[in-house]
Amino acid sequence: MTAEADLRKAIRVYRKMKREDRKVDGVDQTPGCVFGVVTREVLDGVAADLEEIKGELRWIRRLIVGGVGTAIIATVLRFAGLE
Repeated sequence: MTAEADLRKAIRVYRKMKREDRKVDGVDQTPGCVFGVVTREVLDGVAADLEEIKGELRWIRRLIVGGVGTAIIATVLRFAGLE
C-alpha cells in the first residue's frame, strides 16, 4: 500500500471515529487528529506482537520446567538405583 493510500485510510477511520461516541468512564477516547489514528493503529499492532511473544515465552517456560523436572526425576532414580 502506498503512503497516500495509508493516509486516506487513516482519514476515513478518523472521520468515522469522530461520528461515534467513544467515551470510556466519561473520558472521550476519540483521537484528536489523524496522527492519533495512525499512532493508535501502530500501538495496537505492537500490543498484538507483544501478546504473541508472551505466548511463546509461556511455552518456552513450560518446556524448561518440564526438562528440569525430568532431569531431577532421572537423577533421583539413578541415585536410588532404580534406573
